[in-house]
Formats: sequence, C-alpha cells, structure tokens
Amino acid sequence: MTIALVTPYFPDEHTIDSGIANHYLLLAQSLAAKGNKVIVVHVRPRHKNEPDNFSKHTLAEGIIVLTYKSKVPVVINKLFKHKWAIIDFALKIRSMRVTSQVLRKLIQQYGIEVIETTSYFSLCYFLPYKKLKAPVAVRVSTTFSQIMNEHYPFKSRGMDLIAKMEITFIKRSRYILTHAQSHALELERLYNIDAKQFEIIPHGIDLPLIADDTTAGEVIKILYAGRFEYRKGTDVLLAAIPLVLQKTPNVVFQLIGSDTGNDYQNRFKNDNPDAVLQKVAFGGKVDHDALSQAYQSCDIFVAPSRYESFGLIFIEAMSYGKPAIGCNVGGVPEIITDNYNGLFAEAGNAQSLADKIISLVDDYDLRKRLGLNARKTIEDKFTGDRLAANSLTYYTKMIKDFN
Repeated sequence: MTIALVTPYFPDEHTIDSGIANHYLLLAQSLAAKGNKVIVVHVRPRHKNEPDNFSKHTLAEGIIVLTYKSKVPVVINKLFKHKWAIIDFALKIRSMRVTSQVLRKLIQQYGIEVIETTSYFSLCYFLPYKKLKAPVAVRVSTTFSQIMNEHYPFKSRGMDLIAKMEITFIKRSRYILTHAQSHALELERLYNIDAKQFEIIPHGIDLPLIADDTTAGEVIKILYAGRFEYRKGTDVLLAAIPLVLQKTPNVVFQLIGSDTGNDYQNRFKNDNPDAVLQKVAFGGKVDHDALSQAYQSCDIFVAPSRYESFGLIFIEAMSYGKPAIGCNVGGVPEIITDNYNGLFAEAGNAQSLADKIISLVDDYDLRKRLGLNARKTIEDKFTGDRLAANSLTYYTKMIKDFN
C-alpha cells in the first residue's frame, strides 16, 4: 500500500520534542517495516535564511519525506510586521493552500492510495474531497481550541478563526480517528461531533531495551515527568511529597518538566523545610536521553493529572517496566488498570496520592508485579507495530468504502 502522511510537524533541525512529529515518524517507520511505501508530506513555515522552499530526502527504505516550506507574501509582512497573530494566520492559510496544490499532484505521481493527516492546523482544509482519488483519514488529538483555552494567556481573532476552522474540518471529514474513546466522548461534548464516528487507534512508542533492575533497595526513586501545571496535578503531587516523607523517609523524588518562571518550584521551596527539600530534585525540561535515563532509573512513576486526553507519559514510563500511579480520568484508564499495571489515586486528593505512593514504596513484590504487567501492557497494545497494524486495517476499510 502507498500511504501519504500529511503533517505540519516532522522531526528535523527545527522540530524537536513534538508529539505530532514523533507520532508520524513512528507511524511512517512502522508502516514501512511492514512493506508499505510512505510519502511524508511535511508542510511547515519557511525559517529565516533557509535557501529553498522545497526539499526531498529518503528517510529510510520505503519512506520519502517531501518538505514544503511556506511563507507569506512580503507585502503582508510589511503591512502587519507588528501584528504577529495576523501574520501567523496568513501563514497557516498559506500552508493549507500549498497542501491543496501539491497533494493532488502527488497522488498521481506516487500512486497514493490513502492519506492520513492531523486535524491540527487543518492542512487539508481546502482539499476538494469529492475530486480526490484517495480517501483522507483525519487524526484528532488535542484541538487547537483546547490548547488555547488551557495554555494561551491571550486571544486573537486570527487564532480563534484557525480554531474554528479545525472543528469545521473535523466535522466535514468522512473518516476521523483519535487515540482514546474518552477523547472521542470529550470531542462530542465540546463540539457535538458524534463519538461513534471516530475510529479508536491508540498512539504507539518504540519499545526500549531494558534491564531488570527492580530491586528492594534502600532508597526508592519516584519520578514525575510533565509540564508543571494545574491540569497535570502538579500542586497535588507537591502537597503529597511531605506526607510521603513523613511515613517513608527512604524515598527521593525527581521532578522533570517545564515550570514557567519556576513558580511551582519556588512555592514548594518556600513552604517546606530543608529535610524535605533535600529529598526532591527539580530537573527542569530535559532532552530525550536524559528522560529515558530517568525512566530507567526510577522505581515508581507518578503523574496525578486531573485530565489527560491520552496519557503518553504513562506509556513511556510503563514501557520501562515501571508501575505507574495516575488518576481515573480522561484516557488514563485506557492505559492503566488499577492494581494490575499501576494504581489509581483520587484526582485532586494529595492524601490519596500519598497513600498510593506509600503502598508501593512499602511493597517490593507489588512494585515488581505491577512493573512486569506494565511492560506487557505496552508490548500488547501500544507499540509502533500495533499502531501500524491498526492503521492498515482502517486504511483498508477506508479504501473499500471510498471506492
């Protein structure tokens, strides 16, 4: 099968640590490993001093990456040079136009049979679906509207319009998929999109090689990885740490992730004595290798999010054979099964979280059992191979229905 993956993000010198980029890299590699031909259509802004608007390279056998670098007309930059939101809106519209122009040609040139794209920034918004010779699957992750509501301290009409265009794009798409049933239900609640329309295909990861280093050591290492924010339950974890240390002093905490202005870290340091602070290391945002080492060296992973549309951090930690503590919210229960591969704490409840951590700290056999089951869960459900197999099954159904 020849498959096109259309995305605004794909790993290159300008794109690092993007969830969309990492998803499409893994999907491309896993589809190619099964003997398929993959054309990655990477449409992104042209960065300053880049010499060309287009580049082509072979990533690996069976994978061709075509990068189209869009830019807005000079007159737009001159007229609105101090209004970045207008320029950003114009750039996104230009990227949609570029996608529409090139994709119809690529279908014929490469014999593309099926297309998958992300709803994010709606690159395929202007495609005339009725005239296309290949069906288009639209993967819906966290929408731009959701991200703006949670992370952006400002608003603009241009950004609002891009957000609305994404929802319109999803609603008019014939084939839509997402990563968790809970997210489909959330999209139904927010935008009145029937959850039954979504095909559920979970994300995958590359399975790391691991050593069996689960021991009954004297010091138990507990890891948190993720942004420091209310939705991630960072405040709950920081409140739980002193409660844990009161009962189990043989514990150290490693906290990794972006903390804007070090706000959470500074409040924690102001509120706790040195005896507690000596047991807590704030690592900030780290690169992939450092994060992998943190997963490998910890004994317990904890992330008490109040909401997760999927919960990729749990999959990453569990792939290293680590028991995970989370909350029964969003897509998390589609990954963690309580008392099988991890434990659930009550969302927003620091004492509940502390109790779950203490129960694992005090019970080596439970940590071992949950960790083994965690690894098995990822091997069975969340690998690149499983992602590709599920995607190919859906693509085949799409092609039959389309024709």
